[in-house]
Amino acid sequence: MQPPRDDGEASAPAAAPAADGEAFVVASHRVLFAAPGASACDACGAPLASEGDDDHPYRVPGEGIYMWTRGAEVRFDKAPLCADCASTIGVTALGRWEIEEEEG
Repeated sequence: MQPPRDDGEASAPAAAPAADGEAFVVASHRVLFAAPGASACDACGAPLASEGDDDHPYRVPGEGIYMWTRGAEVRFDKAPLCADCASTIGVTALGRWEIEEEEG
C-alpha cells in the first residue's frame, strides 16, 4: 500500500488486498471532496452530452428533482438526467397519473 502524499496533490486511490481477499480503496480528504469532472446521468450513469452535441444536436440533457422530507423540513435536490432517462421518467409519470385519475 502506498503512503499518503502531503505535497498538496490529490493522489489516486490505492487498492490493496484485504484479509479475506477482497480489495479496498484508500482516498485522501482532497480526493473525497474534489469537484466532479464530468457529470453523469443519475438514473443510468451514462455521461451527459452537452447541449448541441455534434453527434446528437437535438438531445438536451434533462433534470430531475429528489424531494426529501424529515419531519417538517422539506428539501429539493436537482439530479442530472440524460435525454433518454428524462423522457422515460416523464412519460412513465404521466402514464401513472392517468391511471390514478381513471381509478378515481
